[in-house]
Amino acid sequence: VWAERFEGDMCDIFDLQDKVTESVVGAVEPSIRLEEIKQARMKPTDYMSAYDLYLRALPHFYSMTREGFADVRQLTNEALSIDPGFNLAKALGAHIRSISVSQCWHEPDDTRVATRMAREVLAEARDDPTSLRFAAQVIAYSAKDYEMALATIERSLRLNPNSAQGHTSCGWVNAHSGRPLVAIEHFHRAMRLSPVDPEKGIALSGIGMSYLMLERYEEALAWGERALHEMPNYGSSHRVVIMALVKLNRLDEARAAAQRLMEAFPTYTLTLQRQINPWQDKVFGERYVEALGVAGVPE
Repeated sequence: VWAERFEGDMCDIFDLQDKVTESVVGAVEPSIRLEEIKQARMKPTDYMSAYDLYLRALPHFYSMTREGFADVRQLTNEALSIDPGFNLAKALGAHIRSISVSQCWHEPDDTRVATRMAREVLAEARDDPTSLRFAAQVIAYSAKDYEMALATIERSLRLNPNSAQGHTSCGWVNAHSGRPLVAIEHFHRAMRLSPVDPEKGIALSGIGMSYLMLERYEEALAWGERALHEMPNYGSSHRVVIMALVKLNRLDEARAAAQRLMEAFPTYTLTLQRQINPWQDKVFGERYVEALGVAGVPE
């Protein structure tokens, strides 16, 4: 940590003591100051009412419903009106806008606003692992800046290596970045760390999506069905099941699955999917849209 050598005569013991004290203080004081600065920056907000609004927003996010997402928007907006520098609320607000697009619960400017908010978080919350993991997913999904997203989620996990939700986010960032095997490892790690986590359905869906990318369709179907059982309103899981069934040539079942998707998300179209395709692997993105079309998702 710190080492120094001091030399002097015993008759100068008090002078030597002063030198040692001076050197120790000089070495330690900057470290203490840096730690104080770090702790101050990590404090989420000085306004408990803003933090309370953020905490109230989380279960609405986990509900994965249109009404719940609307509540998250309202609560994070209220938190930011109290404290515009509250990065946890900003990061969750960005994430909810990003996911809303794929859920067909979005507003016209959501992709642009989500990206702007996420980039602000990257600049302001370098030592907050939760803010960083939300921002990383937005940067991968909405901004399609895969290199930045990977660097961000890796920093988040360095700060908190045992965060189940951090590993779930890392799984999705890696899946979007064309690294399905790495993604699967992180999704499984997330579920080992927290077997009943409220984001478990998101991790299960990610495993299914990753197996689609690997063209292992039986496994993709099994994980997609587990994901739907865990979190029925997550659109990604519906699409995993549809593509897997198409690739397994179980077309009647694929059409029935597509019908269930459209009942849950009636405004979803192939055109929207092409616009939002988050995949760095463009060939997979094309196969994904093609399979949905075969099952009967409208143009």
